[in-house]
Amino acid sequence: MERDLRRDALAAARRLLEADGVRGVTSSAVARDLGVPDAELGRAGLDRVALLEALYESTMDRLLAFLGAAVAQQDPDDLAAQVEAGTHAIVVWCGTHRAGFDLLMGPGFRQAVGARAAVRQSVASRLGGAWVPLFDRVRRTGAPCPPDADIPPELAEQLGVYRRLLLRANPAMGDDLPLGVVYLMTVGWRQIFGFLCMLSFDPAARPVSAFGDAIAQLNRSLLELVGLAPSPAVRLVQVPDAA
Repeated sequence: MERDLRRDALAAARRLLEADGVRGVTSSAVARDLGVPDAELGRAGLDRVALLEALYESTMDRLLAFLGAAVAQQDPDDLAAQVEAGTHAIVVWCGTHRAGFDLLMGPGFRQAVGARAAVRQSVASRLGGAWVPLFDRVRRTGAPCPPDADIPPELAEQLGVYRRLLLRANPAMGDDLPLGVVYLMTVGWRQIFGFLCMLSFDPAARPVSAFGDAIAQLNRSLLELVGLAPSPAVRLVQVPDAA
């Protein structure tokens, strides 16, 4: 059977990422892993930039699939459970795929973007966009979103740029996404991202399970942000004992 070089190269790149981080993903290393000449990858258009970009999108696919599965386990009418389960899932995935987090959102991100501007917008449009339908439902239940008129003009301009990316990922919404909702999402993401950095770049490399109380506190803070009480019926993904 003829080899699918692109598929095999992406699988090799993923192995190298997990073993050596972003710096280990080079076209030469992938060629060695596959047992093919460097030139064969070059002829297939699989230089380092192309490999990293493909690996970036594949890694984002995996994170979003994990997030989506965690949210889908909840009662469809239980918004608090969905918010908590989604946040918890992102923390668990990034904490157990630290090289993947580095590639998607950490220092390794700069090596992955190449010349393609769309990759630089991937976290905002794809990961942020995955949250928009849920936050839209939350705001319709009376989440404490600031009125657009109360947002300072300079901040409103920045939020407007982010809103365009979010709506691009959710075209069915048209323009129905108040800046106040985008503001709420930004504040929530600032808390999540700060926690992910603390977890993923922990010098002691402690497992995710060591941060159980901190994760629970993060979830409580985010639920308070959107005016929801914790759900007694939430079903959280299992936290591995080792990172």
